[in-house]
Amino acid sequence: MKSLLQNAEKTTRKKTSVRKIFKVIGILFLILILGLGIAQYIYRNEKETPLYKIQQYLTYSKEDWENYENNKRILASFPAESGIIDVANPAPESPIDTLMWENAIKNKDYIPDEVLAEIKRYKARDFSKLILAENQPSNEEAQNAIVSHYKNEVSKLLDEYKAHIQIGTAYNAPLQSRDELVRVTAMVSAFNKERGNLGNIQMPLNVIYDFVQYKSEPDVWYVSDFSQNIPYDYKLNKDPW
Repeated sequence: MKSLLQNAEKTTRKKTSVRKIFKVIGILFLILILGLGIAQYIYRNEKETPLYKIQQYLTYSKEDWENYENNKRILASFPAESGIIDVANPAPESPIDTLMWENAIKNKDYIPDEVLAEIKRYKARDFSKLILAENQPSNEEAQNAIVSHYKNEVSKLLDEYKAHIQIGTAYNAPLQSRDELVRVTAMVSAFNKERGNLGNIQMPLNVIYDFVQYKSEPDVWYVSDFSQNIPYDYKLNKDPW
């Protein structure tokens, strides 16, 4: 009889111990979640939150980390305000993938009237006077120029999508000031290994820019709003985005 009571007491103590262990684990888990939540709230306006850093360490490859470190280096090397002022000009229209829209028209898909009007204007453009640029930024130089222009907005976007910028065919563009050495217009797209061509992902990243070199810094490319109409770059965008 005594042994039965002793066994019952041991069983009760074991159950109590197990409950205590689970209780401690639950409390620690809640503290962890609460701590991450507080940290996320405190750093909500920063580029990299604690949860974002965890996602980086779990998903980034060696190439992704190299691209990430390069973006950080570019951000650190440029001041908050570059001091470069773009000249305000009437903005031309962005290139259009007419092949895509022509297929949509053939399939009798619904296309808004304003899009049809834009396609008509695009087909009426004269690209015969455009001159291919002999001097244009490399993919890395184009990305550096874009990241330095937009700062954390685009840097975080590229890091999040593990993407890098590629530049297409560039055309000489008229200089906008006596301080400029070279100005070219080209389309760009973001790419990553998983999905290929991502296009501009989302604003503020665009698909077309002017890239400018200044006499004071002939080895550095800056980015500006595009100043002229150029044809859609089917070579850059051979894989639709």
